[in-house]
Amino acid sequence: MGDRLIPCRNRAVFRAFVDMVDMDLKGDAISELPDAVLHQILSFLSTRESVRTSVLSTRWRSLWSAVPSLHFYQEEFPRRESLLELVERAWAARDADVTIITFRLVVSENIDRCYVGRWLENAAERNVEEAEVEVPVGSGHDGSGIVPDSLLRCQSLRSLKLVLPLWKVVFDDGAVGPGSLTTMHLKGIQSCKSSLGTLISSCPVLQELRLEDCYFDLLKITANELKCLTVSRCIFDAYNEVVISTPKLLSFHYTSGKAQGCFIRDMANLVDASIVLFNLSPQNSSVRAWSGSEIFKGLSHASSLTITYLGNQRLSVEEHLQYLPIYLNLKYLRLNILFSRECMEAIAYMLKHMPDLEILVVHNELVWYSIIEEHISWTSKQLTGGMLNRLKEIQLGNFGSSNHETEFIEFLVKNGRIAQDHDGSSLHQNDSFFSFGVKEDKIMALSQYKQRSGLYCNDEFSDAPFIFS
Repeated sequence: MGDRLIPCRNRAVFRAFVDMVDMDLKGDAISELPDAVLHQILSFLSTRESVRTSVLSTRWRSLWSAVPSLHFYQEEFPRRESLLELVERAWAARDADVTIITFRLVVSENIDRCYVGRWLENAAERNVEEAEVEVPVGSGHDGSGIVPDSLLRCQSLRSLKLVLPLWKVVFDDGAVGPGSLTTMHLKGIQSCKSSLGTLISSCPVLQELRLEDCYFDLLKITANELKCLTVSRCIFDAYNEVVISTPKLLSFHYTSGKAQGCFIRDMANLVDASIVLFNLSPQNSSVRAWSGSEIFKGLSHASSLTITYLGNQRLSVEEHLQYLPIYLNLKYLRLNILFSRECMEAIAYMLKHMPDLEILVVHNELVWYSIIEEHISWTSKQLTGGMLNRLKEIQLGNFGSSNHETEFIEFLVKNGRIAQDHDGSSLHQNDSFFSFGVKEDKIMALSQYKQRSGLYCNDEFSDAPFIFS
């Protein structure tokens, strides 16, 4: 009976609910439960499912209208008009002084911004604790809206997720922000001048911040309690700096491409970090003379670091890495890069600043390999002296059969935990192992390298001090 009447998103909760209803039909025990208990039960359902329980009996007829959680999912409605009608009905049925713990609206179609803005205001007026609104397409005449000021000042708000493309955040300096907010996720939001940075600074207990596909004229993130920060695919004004000051940050993921003008400060507790960068301009270019090394310096405390560089300009030691600090804590490094002979010097220079590195992963992002030999000299061959002497594992992915790729392998071997025998006649390996993403057309190049380097003289791979994957 219940399974047909109320299609529930959480089957375990619904099964327990149906069992209680069955007991009620036999002995009327459930009707004697306090309203607060029944409201808690209904809060596990979507609002549409909660409304449908009103047909069970007169006891249940109006219980749904006081449930402290409102959850609306477009997938449950055959028409958008049905969704709008229920949302409007649900708000109208609630007293203005009744707290709403959770307001969630997830839709895939256009909804006029007037509706969305009013519902967010209603949530703020009822001291909402968790607000999640996802309207992934533009709404209104010009597709834009303004996030209600009452929501941005709501003191009861603990979690905020807004997926509202082209909507604007307007927040004045000195305004009182949501003092209880610990989690904020914004996608598609535009910040008027420094509004978003001002809003973030006004959240004293904010611990998790995620910004996706947002647009900023100016961004300054100052958050003393922030633990996790993600800035993904955001657009910045090229002539304004981005300043991030987060002394307690543990996890940082930056995939917005802008390196010059991004200043990272006070990340002494950083554990895990990843960045995606595109073209880097020379320091003497018109980009405010900002150095790309600023962003690398800010990550110097990380123990795990992933760097993805997809620029068509080579990564230059002189132009981009000149002021690279020593990464004393770094144990794991992954480089996703368009591998060429030109970039090997930059990689070698970076490795020289990572004395305690244990795991190195280099993934070649190129999908096509030229058979034409490169004739660019690689001066980093001279960087010797066991600078990788703590390495335990090296993984090379998507490597081909070019000479500069096998030459890079030789460099890693000679500078890692591999030393000469006492008589100096051969090389041996101490505990480290190498893992290659090898295809059939690459086996010959690796075989030739190993024979040339003197690691082994047999043609059988079983005799090689390498592990293939």
